Amino acid sequence: MSTTIRVSEETRDRLASLANTTGRPMTRVLDDAVEALERKVFFDRFNQRYQELREDSAAWSEIEQERGVEEGALGDTSA
Repeated sequence: MSTTIRVSEETRDRLASLANTTGRPMTRVLDDAVEALERKVFFDRFNQRYQELREDSAAWSEIEQERGVEEGALGDTSA
C-alpha cells in the first residue's frame, strides 16, 4: 500500500538523486531514510538516558551491582 506525501522540490530532487545513485526506487530510499532516522532517535535517547544513569550515583551503583551478579552467572560452566 502506498500514499502520496508532499515534499519540497529540493527533497524530491535529493531523493531522485539518491535513487539514481543506488539504483533503488525513491520509495525505498525514503523508507530507508525513515528507518535510519528512527534508529538515530532511538540511540540518541538511549545514550541520553544512559548518561543520566551514570550521573545518578545511586542508580549507577545499583547497575554495577547487577552486572557483578550477571558476570558471576556467566562464568558458571557447571551445567
